[in-house]
Amino acid sequence: MKRILFAALAAALLTVISAPAAADAPQPNAISELYSTEGVYTDSVGNTESYAYHVPQLNADSAAAKEINTEIGERFGAAVEGQLSNMKEGYSLWSWHVEWHPYWHGNQLFLLITADSDGGFTDYAVYGYDYADEKRVRNQDILASLNVSEEEYLSNLREKVQLMFEDMYRDVPENIREQAGMEEMLQKTLAWADMEQPMFINGAGTVETIVKIASIAGADWYYHLVTPFAYG
Repeated sequence: MKRILFAALAAALLTVISAPAAADAPQPNAISELYSTEGVYTDSVGNTESYAYHVPQLNADSAAAKEINTEIGERFGAAVEGQLSNMKEGYSLWSWHVEWHPYWHGNQLFLLITADSDGGFTDYAVYGYDYADEKRVRNQDILASLNVSEEEYLSNLREKVQLMFEDMYRDVPENIREQAGMEEMLQKTLAWADMEQPMFINGAGTVETIVKIASIAGADWYYHLVTPFAYG
């Protein structure tokens, strides 16, 4: 029952992401899939779950593209391999869905990947790549293109993160807040909101950042998407 409650709470807190956009626009055949498999699996103790594993890879030969593909393979490909191995052995799955979402801005691709896992946790990662310049698009590149300083960005980001944190826990009774150490949780959350947290420009032309927000239940923290400011 405790596991079910944790999973339900986490699911309520996580951001719902829309279905992938067209993968081949504007660069034809820019993305393919390292893994692409779906089905229904029943483990050796009778648990039946649907699964869908879609792990993307960039179709480019540059050093930057190969670096990104290696990182995707090590993080998400390995997770899928673990699930496929579990199915061969009859073991239970701990992850059921891996999906990806491409966002194009000219020749720049921002590739968002999510993977769910047991306990209601969802892993998030984003990879930026410029097909024309054959290089990665990093946080600093996005800010430079928008003429936004790191100081301005971090100030906006932490303001939005604090508002999200406070909104998430506004109905928690005071005695529970004290027991959980809510002020310490907030300070941890704000400390995590730094330049290392991946950002991207989504399909609506808005900058989003993947941040960690401390949790009162389940995992110590969960990923969330925060919009620090509007693009354009």
